Amino acid sequence: MEFNEYATQALIKQRHDEMIAAARSEAVVRAMKPRRRPVRVAVGTALIRLGAWLLRASYEGASLRT
Repeated sequence: MEFNEYATQALIKQRHDEMIAAARSEAVVRAMKPRRRPVRVAVGTALIRLGAWLLRASYEGASLRT
């Protein structure tokens, strides 16, 4: 069976256009979703705040020093 070069080219272009359209629609959906912080960032921030809260008595005058 012999392949028609024109038909093959048309099929490839059609598939390529479909893939581009799918990528664009996925990008729109991805842009609309709010980004969530990773769990490790949330845990790290919580640990830093907890440490600052536990050490708050040690740092009462720290910001006034020059």
